[in-house]
Amino acid sequence: MRPLLVSHPHAAAFASFTARAFAARQQLAQFVTGVASSKASVVRNRSVGVEPRLLRSLAPIELGARLAAHLIPGLSAYDAMFVAHDATVARLRWPKHVGAVYAYEDAALRTFRRAEQMNLPRIWDLPVPHWRTLAEMWEQEHRRWPTAGAVPHVEPEWKRLRKDDELRLANVVSVASSFTRSSLEANDARAPIVVTPYPFPVEQFPAKATRPSGPFTVLAVGTHGLRKGTPYLLDAWKRADLREARLILIGRLELSKAFLDGYAGTFEHIPHVARTELAPHYQAADVLAFPTLGDGFGLVMQEAMCSGTPVITTRCGGGPECIRNGEDGWIVDSSNVDALVDALRARAADREGTWRAGAAARAKAETWTEALAGAALVDGLGGATGS
Repeated sequence: MRPLLVSHPHAAAFASFTARAFAARQQLAQFVTGVASSKASVVRNRSVGVEPRLLRSLAPIELGARLAAHLIPGLSAYDAMFVAHDATVARLRWPKHVGAVYAYEDAALRTFRRAEQMNLPRIWDLPVPHWRTLAEMWEQEHRRWPTAGAVPHVEPEWKRLRKDDELRLANVVSVASSFTRSSLEANDARAPIVVTPYPFPVEQFPAKATRPSGPFTVLAVGTHGLRKGTPYLLDAWKRADLREARLILIGRLELSKAFLDGYAGTFEHIPHVARTELAPHYQAADVLAFPTLGDGFGLVMQEAMCSGTPVITTRCGGGPECIRNGEDGWIVDSSNVDALVDALRARAADREGTWRAGAAARAKAETWTEALAGAALVDGLGGATGS
């Protein structure tokens, strides 16, 4: 494959992984992003791991967009960053040897238009399911849980049109899960779709040394709302009625107080824990619950598995890519309280078997390193683009 220009507005971990993957094959022309550094000591949590000569940090664009969103009522920081970054990248002077462009949903339109004029292949990365799939999910779940207080998340028309235009301009689509691929296929995507699961962060999340002691503990990490299946988890936990057991939610709650009051006393809530401080929480838990209804992947699953904590999840994310059902985790039907009740009761009744599944989860994690995933990404996209 010819050298790529990889573009992402804020140096997300998955975008930095993509840049490193191509750099490892000497096929990265430039990584254009927001606040970032090649060295961890310079910009905390924004070290992208590519050589300085290959990194172009548009820090003023990201910081300016964030400031504008803070000052202008109704302006989303996400929208401001992605649109501004895309417009800036489309106007930059690109390295002369750029042979293809890799850009992400919501930040690809103008960049792709320029690449099309230059007759360069265009790879569109979709980190989440297709917007129509998510819209249908929101509508259905809002009807199912009307008191949850979550307003259906509907993208404004200009964003829907922008996403559709980006997809039409793409020669290849890169995704991390078969679920995202199926959402594209259900919405008549015409470009070839390459699925490459993200690598496991085995070095950042060490495995627990011993089986968790004390009460049986279930952990859920991330934003907790309709899309993540939190109402199903809370209902299942209440119905499972496990004696001397703990359900701990880490992250922002996006459910109404009136709804949560119905489950008062059944769970514990920690509003925020930095990713760098999550490892002890994963290690102390018996199981991670991730009953998502619409994720492009779900990195928390991999973090838990690296820690030796098995996961209960659904097919609506990267579960099928990470888990061998019944061996190193469990995949249940989505939107199914009964299935979650059964899974929770089974894991509490067999903590030794749960512990063994966690050890198998760690072993699975060690088989899909960044080097292997990066090679698969580069090879898969090279085959799809014919280069």
